[in-house]
Amino acid sequence: MIHSATAPTAPPKRRWQHGDPPAPGTPRIVCCPHSGGSATYFRPWSSAVPDGVALVPVQYPGRHERLAEPFAESVEQIADALATELLADVAEGPGDTPVVLFGHSMGASVAFETARRVSGAGATLCGLIVSAHVAPTVPVTSTVHELPDDQMWQALAEWGGTETEVLDLPELRKLFTPAIRADLTISAAYVDPAANGSLDVPVIALAGESDSIAPTSDMHEWADVTTGGFAMRTFPGDHFYLVDYVEDILRIASDVLQAAHSDSP
Repeated sequence: MIHSATAPTAPPKRRWQHGDPPAPGTPRIVCCPHSGGSATYFRPWSSAVPDGVALVPVQYPGRHERLAEPFAESVEQIADALATELLADVAEGPGDTPVVLFGHSMGASVAFETARRVSGAGATLCGLIVSAHVAPTVPVTSTVHELPDDQMWQALAEWGGTETEVLDLPELRKLFTPAIRADLTISAAYVDPAANGSLDVPVIALAGESDSIAPTSDMHEWADVTTGGFAMRTFPGDHFYLVDYVEDILRIASDVLQAAHSDSP
């Protein structure tokens, strides 16, 4: 869940989209990380991305090259800034740029809110893929963010996804505690009873079969946020099932891009 940070540097022009910008017009998969996660979580994914498609990992403030920046205060705040930057980025292309938004855990909420903002606003939003997080109409019941530090880290260890070196070293846990607590807090606060029907693009929900944090029964609620069609895929595993299914997830995202291209006039 947490990955080693680097020293802060001057914020780049593209603060939210990590790495060099794709060539103008390149179809892209924009990936929003989980609570406490960073753009580097998706670094191993780059080698599995199909030719002609760009992987664009999102970098939240308060980590890595954005270490000196304050943490986000809400999911909506992240989505506002990310959508603005994404739309400015794709506007440099020759026309509408195909985009798929993917988000895991807290990132699913970020991806959804970003989708609401970019749909029909200059990017061709081909679809939304949400992983291991309840729908926005379902209140988050976890209170992990309210636990004392030691108990919070114990809970995170049970969730999986956190590097062993972070769990084993008190110095690293102390370093990452503010970021993870800030992310968990805004994730727990996010809920939107009016989210249903706010999208008109395909939504695909991905879930681990034994995920107790985002049970498959709750994941089905994502069907109601769109009028553009819904599908659900389950995988063996828990909250961080995706570690073993990167190629499958990228294939799903690429299929969404391809389907949108085939359907276009």
